[in-house]
Amino acid sequence: MSQGLQSKGAESETGDSSATFRVRQVTSVSEVCLMLEWATAEGWHPGVYDAESSYRQDPAGFYLAEVDGVPIGGASLVKYEEHFAFLGYLITKPAFRGKGYARRIIEAILEAPGMSNRNIGLDGMTHLQDTYSRIIGVQFAWKNSRFRGVGTDSFKGVKQNDNPAALVSAKEVDFEHLCVFDTSVFGTPRPTFLKSWISQPGMVTLAAVTTTASSEDDERSKQTRISGYGCIRLCVESYNDVNFSRKIGPIFAESAAVGSQLFEALVSSVPLGIPFYIDIPQPNENAMEIARETGLELVFETARMFTKGSGGVKCSMIYGLTTLELG
Repeated sequence: MSQGLQSKGAESETGDSSATFRVRQVTSVSEVCLMLEWATAEGWHPGVYDAESSYRQDPAGFYLAEVDGVPIGGASLVKYEEHFAFLGYLITKPAFRGKGYARRIIEAILEAPGMSNRNIGLDGMTHLQDTYSRIIGVQFAWKNSRFRGVGTDSFKGVKQNDNPAALVSAKEVDFEHLCVFDTSVFGTPRPTFLKSWISQPGMVTLAAVTTTASSEDDERSKQTRISGYGCIRLCVESYNDVNFSRKIGPIFAESAAVGSQLFEALVSSVPLGIPFYIDIPQPNENAMEIARETGLELVFETARMFTKGSGGVKCSMIYGLTTLELG
């Protein structure tokens, strides 16, 4: 059952001030898909299958705003464990902008059960930082840069340092070990999301692993250690483009050498002439250097903000964010 969080007077698209406004939880993944359609129209290039992965993490964390029962905007406030949530997909349709609906959506979902004591994070447009701080109480943590590249026959420019690790499908490594590594970087466990994320159709997932042994003769003592992992998925370039572009995320790595190795391997999977995108936290200078060396084009910047600090996120190990919408 959907939960109505707020119901007040509103203004319709035609200017009718007697219209009714409310914010409610979505009732199915198809309604999340509607939000992604709006994101596509804004040029955000959402992943083709992101709706399902996002919804699995927290089905109660997605909201639609309606005027007289017609969806005019929405947002997500997705919960991770007991202490963290991430705000994303905040959007209102163009005809309803400038009327305060975005603020009313935020205020409504912040009143949802279980939100009062959580640390809330978001990635927002840099020019709206003061607005986010005033409404939500978040404080600036760092900037992210979105970069765009195009697939080539031979992607060059990344320093490899003789391939420091072996690359295997992330689906082949122990999932619990992958979750431990992911948590060490993301700062919060997210096994439900991660399992769905790496299983998306068309997703290329790679784990960087090293194998160690106590002695050359003792095969049983060999242990495989994860030193990084990365993903690249199908995303929507535009309504009018019949080809899917690609989006990298995440790339988590314990060193610049592993981060570079994963980056090159992932972009080498991009078909010739197809665009790809990656979001990089600016404090990770090694990751920013990869973008510069490979000639990626800066598209825009966002501000990562939190209500209670970064919560253990390790920017130094993030060579590509998972997604701006879920952290």
